[in-house]
Amino acid sequence: YAEVVGFGSTCDGTHITRPQSATMKAAMSLALRAAKLEAKSIGYVNAHATATKHGDIAESIATNELFGEDIAISSLKSYLGHTLGACGGLEAIATIMMMREELFFPTINLNVTDPECAKLNYLKEPTPIKTDFTMSNNFAFGGVNTSLIFKRVDNKF
Repeated sequence: YAEVVGFGSTCDGTHITRPQSATMKAAMSLALRAAKLEAKSIGYVNAHATATKHGDIAESIATNELFGEDIAISSLKSYLGHTLGACGGLEAIATIMMMREELFFPTINLNVTDPECAKLNYLKEPTPIKTDFTMSNNFAFGGVNTSLIFKRVDNKF
């Protein structure tokens, strides 16, 4: 279904629950560099987005600085909750399946975006997007940040 073509990880360790935009952006940039891709190649970003004020603002700023305001983005935690150690794997699988089906799900119950969040293309409804590359972010306690880039693989069995 997909191949992992980029991986980036950073750790800022500045505060257990106060994430930093700079190191989130660095993780995403490292993943792009590892994949030998430019930001414009990514068609969708699965945000870590835990619905926490500091986390969502920091992640939105980092994403906007790297991708600009047109990048399609949503959070799958609105469907699953925060599954802690499992969320990275579950959301990676869901991101791959959305890319395969060319249909990306919105963040449910996101009616009003915090005005402190950076401007992005926050998906509000299921959106058809044909893309060969997606990114999935997982940003954990203590400033541990990981970004994966998936490339579509069209297997014919």
